[in-house]
Amino acid sequence: MKFTLGRRGAMAGAVAALTVGALAAGVTTASATSGWTRLSTSHGVGVYGNHTSTAGKVTSDVFNGDYVDVLCWKRGENIANQGNVWYYVDNEWHSSGWYGNASGWVYAPYTDASYAWRTGLGECNFG
Repeated sequence: MKFTLGRRGAMAGAVAALTVGALAAGVTTASATSGWTRLSTSHGVGVYGNHTSTAGKVTSDVFNGDYVDVLCWKRGENIANQGNVWYYVDNEWHSSGWYGNASGWVYAPYTDASYAWRTGLGECNFG
């Protein structure tokens, strides 16, 4: 018996394979779930010890093209009337190849224009 996979079947298989690959990679461009988020604004972003710019920085700033591992959000300082949402991150990857393992807070409007927050990222139950 000969089995022929139709165009719809091939497309469904390709979509399933790509979905599994994306989930396994764990990299995102900001979504409703926590995970690696690529900085997409023109601002540099400080990683602070609390959700305010007066807190000390815990590691080097990150810039457009770098990634932060976003876990959740919390309300904090409102900078220049752009909102008061901050993301809690626990790792940073710089496009230069440097990887940081510092935990801290980044200002959401400067990270991804608050996209992860607006699309359902969970609120932190600490901080």
